[in-house]
Amino acid sequence: MKYAVIDISSSSISMIVAAREGEKTEVVFKERASLSLVHYLEEEGLSARGKEKLIEMLVRFKETAAELGVERCYLIATAALRHVKNFGEIAASVFEGTGLTVNLIDGATEAYCDYVANLYYKTCERPVLIDLGGKSIEICDLAKSDKQDMMCFSFGLLDLYRKFVSNIYPDEKEAKEIKRYVREKFDRAGLPGEGVFSTAVMVGASNAAIYDIYAEFSDESETNGVRTIRRKKFKKLVRHLLTGEDRSRLVLNNAPEKLYLIGSAAIVLKYLFKRFGVEHIVVSERGVKEGYLQLVLSGEESGAYYDFVRGSADGEARKLPEKTAARKTEKSAKRGRPKKKAEAVPVPADGKSAKRGRPKKKAEAAPAPADGKSVKRGRPKMKGTSGANTDTAASSDVGTVQETPESQTKTE
Repeated sequence: MKYAVIDISSSSISMIVAAREGEKTEVVFKERASLSLVHYLEEEGLSARGKEKLIEMLVRFKETAAELGVERCYLIATAALRHVKNFGEIAASVFEGTGLTVNLIDGATEAYCDYVANLYYKTCERPVLIDLGGKSIEICDLAKSDKQDMMCFSFGLLDLYRKFVSNIYPDEKEAKEIKRYVREKFDRAGLPGEGVFSTAVMVGASNAAIYDIYAEFSDESETNGVRTIRRKKFKKLVRHLLTGEDRSRLVLNNAPEKLYLIGSAAIVLKYLFKRFGVEHIVVSERGVKEGYLQLVLSGEESGAYYDFVRGSADGEARKLPEKTAARKTEKSAKRGRPKKKAEAVPVPADGKSAKRGRPKKKAEAAPAPADGKSVKRGRPKMKGTSGANTDTAASSDVGTVQETPESQTKTE
């Protein structure tokens, strides 16, 4: 049986297709396409044009999945849509245009998916996992196993770029400001210092792009299928990205879609490598999508999927924990902000609004239409969980995530 997982991130749409035989699951296809949803964000959320672009891309990915013989397709969204005000409208539009139901993943689960996908690296010497996203950063101690031990910071490379960088790349002054900012965030969250970790496992699209740039800059390649980075040469690469004359050529040759994020990513990684005092750096090919599929197939997670055999959506959409919504409502009341009732608007995983000054809204579950029909005007109808065809039982959030809320972002 073949499964697909499509991930909506802040700078791209990506998909994996995996074949499962017995207890063995193997990824047989990967695809990624650039789509920076952040460019379509307005005061009220994702613009109409942004929704159109998203749906166009998802239709293309769904068609590819069908051509590859996929039977079940899961659509997930992480930090890119966790803080968008009109998520309910987006989810309804996506379902109407594609038949796919969006499973919204909270910060704790996002970090846990990274962890599960990279358990192979637990055999390395004191490993720590690092995933730099556009709107969040995940750091996981691979020696631990509980979801509550995973760290998810609710700011990412896009936030750092908007807050500190005035041009394409940070200059030396801006680099110091970025370093100071992330150090304060990590210190406040109790992130360990030197002596705890020895091996850094880099995960995610931004880290993969960093490796491709590093490989050309250092004229190094994979060794026995393992992608590694030498810390001394990486420090030289960071210096080159800040001051080198041909840095744009280097980035455009290897990761054009990450042009505005590479500088911030390199600065954060250099700081983390020094903070941890790591001796070994490896780059993983597995991330959130692989971890999510593994959790679904094992029964630890559940979510809505598109059934290509039946030609309809099944299951109940993954949603943010209700306790998060309760915390948000309570804080909003204390601050005296007006509370508005909204249709299917998710609550950020850290219980706080994405930006200052916005009235907080009471969260409801993201819609999960299940009859495969187009969405009518008004709220899409919810299908009850009774008799729903899901891969697993209802999911549970174990523990709490350590998150650091983002302050005001810099306007481009």
